[in-house]
Amino acid sequence: MAPAIRNGWVVWCEPNHSLIPGEYVMVRRVNGECMVKELLYENQDEVSLMAVNDGYGRLTIPRNEIEQIHYVGGIVPPSKIKY
Repeated sequence: MAPAIRNGWVVWCEPNHSLIPGEYVMVRRVNGECMVKELLYENQDEVSLMAVNDGYGRLTIPRNEIEQIHYVGGIVPPSKIKY
């Protein structure tokens, strides 16, 4: 299964925007792993995510394993990027 966000696409993150269940978020774990997933829920202990790609499932990450989490404001294909 191909990734939903392909090489060359830009993920536009909004660090000051509230996280909204059902919307996409970018998560960077303390181990350096970075991902874009749908936010299912968050609480003080954990964040639960669903893969954008149907080939993967649900993932729940303890808060202490998350370095950053930001709302995704948009995903932009290469044809829309002006240099």
